[in-house]
Amino acid sequence: MHKLLFVICMSALLLACSGCAKYWYQEGKSFDECKQTRALCFEELKKRTDFAGVTSEYEIKYMTECMQAQGYREVSADELPMNVKREEPASTFHWRARGIAGSLEP
Repeated sequence: MHKLLFVICMSALLLACSGCAKYWYQEGKSFDECKQTRALCFEELKKRTDFAGVTSEYEIKYMTECMQAQGYREVSADELPMNVKREEPASTFHWRARGIAGSLEP
């Protein structure tokens, strides 16, 4: 009975989280441009911290402000056009808590 309840709860959690992934996207920008912008924001973040004792909230906030200043916005997978290239968010790096997406052509 406990195993069945566990499976039901986990299934419900997975369904609730599906489509939760967020991406940095700006219409008219290529995937490579988005990737480059994120890399530049991360280089700026590295100038400000050695990552020792820094909370993931700081990293995410900094990256969010930097990407938004460059004109990108956070969108869900459902909001992305079908014809864009996507890179899934990485759960192992705080600053990559958002994926990236952009057109295949510059």
